Amino acid sequence: MLILAVALTGLLLPTQCVGQNVKPAEPTRGSITGRVLNSAGEPLVGASVYAGSIADSRRSQTATVNENGNFKIDGLGAGVYRVWASSPGYIPSVQSNPAAATFYHIGDTATFTLNKGAVITGKITGPSGPMIGVGVFAIRVRDEEGKRLPAPAIWRERATDDRGAYRIYGLSPGTYLIMAARPRTGLIAPSAYDNDTPTFFPSSPRDTASEIVVREGDEITADIQYRAESGHAISGQVAGVVESQGSISANATVTLINVRDRLATFSIGTGSYDNFKFALSGIPDGEYELSAFQFLQTRDELRSKPRRIVLRGADVSGVIVTVAKQATIEGRMLFESDPKLECGKREGTLAQETLVYGRRSEPEKRSDNNVAPAEADTSLRMSNYVATEVGDAKGVFRLRNLPSGTYRIDPRAPGDGWYLRSISTGLSIGDAVSVRGGETVSGLTVTFAEGAAVVGGSVAAPKGDRLPKSAFVYLIPLEKENAPTLSRYFEARIHSDGSFSVDNIAPGEYFIVAMKPDNDAPSSSAIAIRQYSALRNAVVREAEKLKQKLSVKPCERLDNYELAFTSASKP
Repeated sequence: MLILAVALTGLLLPTQCVGQNVKPAEPTRGSITGRVLNSAGEPLVGASVYAGSIADSRRSQTATVNENGNFKIDGLGAGVYRVWASSPGYIPSVQSNPAAATFYHIGDTATFTLNKGAVITGKITGPSGPMIGVGVFAIRVRDEEGKRLPAPAIWRERATDDRGAYRIYGLSPGTYLIMAARPRTGLIAPSAYDNDTPTFFPSSPRDTASEIVVREGDEITADIQYRAESGHAISGQVAGVVESQGSISANATVTLINVRDRLATFSIGTGSYDNFKFALSGIPDGEYELSAFQFLQTRDELRSKPRRIVLRGADVSGVIVTVAKQATIEGRMLFESDPKLECGKREGTLAQETLVYGRRSEPEKRSDNNVAPAEADTSLRMSNYVATEVGDAKGVFRLRNLPSGTYRIDPRAPGDGWYLRSISTGLSIGDAVSVRGGETVSGLTVTFAEGAAVVGGSVAAPKGDRLPKSAFVYLIPLEKENAPTLSRYFEARIHSDGSFSVDNIAPGEYFIVAMKPDNDAPSSSAIAIRQYSALRNAVVREAEKLKQKLSVKPCERLDNYELAFTSASKP
């Protein structure tokens, strides 16, 4: 693996990126169709379905589910799309997996099942009675299996009514903190709670807050006695903000993160009307990380290096943070078609239908105290940053707005019949690239080959038991020469009915195993075997013990493969 730490800006990208058997690109339009059901398998009439283009996140199209549960999103150009369904109070039956998300192309069919979300409700009261108009936040800190999330996420915000009551619905299963603080959504004028520190359920600071566990469809009452304790302020100025017609807004945003658990509780906008000065108030004692960012209409993002700030009984002022352009990784795609094979489509839109991930990687930590060095170049919340991009008509792709660090390049094939053959940095074969500051690194080549196989079938649960949630089928390369190559590791989620399908498999020899490994990575529903060595080692260990082998030939399709589920053993 080569770590490329210098800009290769002198390398030119060829304009032809596909094999000679691929037709020139032509305008292509099509649709994505499917169904949306509730947990009982009934049509969820009136649900909304969204298709968002990866090439331009500002472009999206919607459809409404009809009385039969069907939808059709028409008029889509060739590309890669995120597709999701929503209905008030409902949640997806399988939570979004950032490491192995499902993306769609025109012509695909999708089925979504939405379940009733959980509810947390209650009243906020103070010494004089109900607290009116205070913000109430549900913060998800663990997944439904009890594993901590890499960073707590503010899931919902509501404001109390004239009785001091709140109701937060549509919550995914998991563990939550409930926080009462100054409102954030829709805030125009100062509120009566701006200088107060947040109060957590039942009447606590963050350190002693009680956690609330919810399951699908639960309704739980959580009343809070508001503390009304004054906090401290952090003030300063944002430098480097771009003021031009290319900016969506003349503002930059300042965010404050609690270093201990990466909870981003405080944020505020700044503007040219006040020379981009800011003041965050109501902050309790503690250690924090402060950073700023600005989004531009050009799709560029300006971000600052983080500043560590310790509050101990006094305000902090005069903090200067400077936003600057982030790094870019440029590359091209090659598609090697084989005239003897016919399992890969030949349209000239292949590159525009190919998704490339850039995953920032850091040394894996086993401790719950994920504290970065005090002088880190990258914010704690950006340490596991993931960028996604697709190619243009010439096969060129650009992973933009990358915080400094080392990125693993993880491309996904454009459809059936294609597999990832190799990734080259221009000097050697490798899948990792290092970038700093606003530099541009180019010369990356991603090569796909025709002849990918598909393995699908069913997994049998242990006798007298059910298949666990977040279980997967894994393929591990059997040939020693392929063991270091992460692109030769494959996975697919096992559905509730035991079915699975592993796509875009490179021809070769593999171990195959169905399991839910016991590993130390946070939130197992959001990790991928290519991304975490702890998970990979656990799967390899189990696969080598079971020795269930699988051989796949070019373009082979195995649709009825039967596999027994196994429980991961301890090292």
